[in-house]
Amino acid sequence: MGATYLFAIFFPFSYAATFVSLFALIALLSFFPYLNRIPKALILALTLGALFMDLSPFGMHAFFIGLQTNANVLAIFIFVPLLAIPIKQGNYLKYIEVIFSYYIKKTNHLYLFSTVSAATIGAIMNVGSLPILYQLTDTKSFEPYSMLRIKAMSRGFVLAFLWSPYFISVGLILAYFNVTWLQLAPVGITLALIILLTGFFLEGKSREEIPMDMPATNPMELAKAKRKVAELALVVAFITAIIMIVENTTGLSVLTVIPLVSIVMSVVWTLFFSTKQEFIQSYRSFFEARIPGMGNELSLFIVAGAFGTALLNNGADRWILDLLDVLNITNVLLLIPLIALLMIVPSIVGLHPVITATILAITLSDSPLFLEDHLYLSLGLLSSWMAAILISPFSGVNLLMAALSRKSPFEISLKNNTGFAVLLWGICYAAIAGLYMVR
Repeated sequence: MGATYLFAIFFPFSYAATFVSLFALIALLSFFPYLNRIPKALILALTLGALFMDLSPFGMHAFFIGLQTNANVLAIFIFVPLLAIPIKQGNYLKYIEVIFSYYIKKTNHLYLFSTVSAATIGAIMNVGSLPILYQLTDTKSFEPYSMLRIKAMSRGFVLAFLWSPYFISVGLILAYFNVTWLQLAPVGITLALIILLTGFFLEGKSREEIPMDMPATNPMELAKAKRKVAELALVVAFITAIIMIVENTTGLSVLTVIPLVSIVMSVVWTLFFSTKQEFIQSYRSFFEARIPGMGNELSLFIVAGAFGTALLNNGADRWILDLLDVLNITNVLLLIPLIALLMIVPSIVGLHPVITATILAITLSDSPLFLEDHLYLSLGLLSSWMAAILISPFSGVNLLMAALSRKSPFEISLKNNTGFAVLLWGICYAAIAGLYMVR
């Protein structure tokens, strides 16, 4: 599906959309029997809902073609995880563990390092970084602070939703709104830093010393670890720079450039660390284990596009605009809190934010009322998406952290992150309002 979409960008052919939709349908049907219970129920409900809106042959065809609606965003989701291969092959995570063991002496240090690691490594490796980071800190010394680590990692990870070009949230925004990544990134990164420091300050109020059972770190090993982590940061910055340069010089959409650069750089970078046999094994493992592991999210993204298209074909854009008219919402600063409610409340009962975000993005990006406000709408959607992921007991992040820690996803999300989610959304809204006032 992803390869057909990328091929059609450079070699357009009349049946490209049909082929991408066909492969999307095959993927959906192949994954469905193996999905978790909640995604399976959601996908079934959304599929039936979309089909029942129009049971005519035209409606069926529109649903089929709608399966490729999010193909450009899905290409990022499918191919960016290839960068995780050289990160693992280069043993970068091992050196991060060395730095962890040397610098973490207090609980607020543990919070800060866990948050920063999840926000930076997670921005490239996506949700696959969380099990690795959890295991890195799952030592005897840190074991009593399990919930602190979970909060730090989940809060750090969602910050990437604000700015990372490798995340599907940013990809969706770039696909529908008239904004560029260079417009989003400075604001998103600044907000992420403010939220990160706010969390660190709040945790610092109750900090305590951590009794250390680990042996002292060898100075030479520490120096090497610092060099390797700096090397990782430079490589990631280099990859991001290549993406921006290619986008600006070729005129290609960043949604096309990111998966292509990810594929090429993953291969080149992995070759530095691997023999031919290791190289083949790494990529075989990716296609045999990692891709199937994306089933829940990949299937939801496919159906979300088709469901959003079906809603629009049956007047959802008018419904939303009528709602705005009834509520007399003509200003983007009044619209953003409504977006938050529409994304956060359904997420608490299991509706993935990507579904709501897709519908809102398709509708609002074409609204004549907000043609000049796409940057503020984009930031409002991203901050609401971030808060929804933190609060929802059914989000992939919270379900994964619950499985790793053997705690309830309701405890992780609603009990421990609701207040922080409201706070970070408030920080984002204040920043958006400030930008709007000084424009």
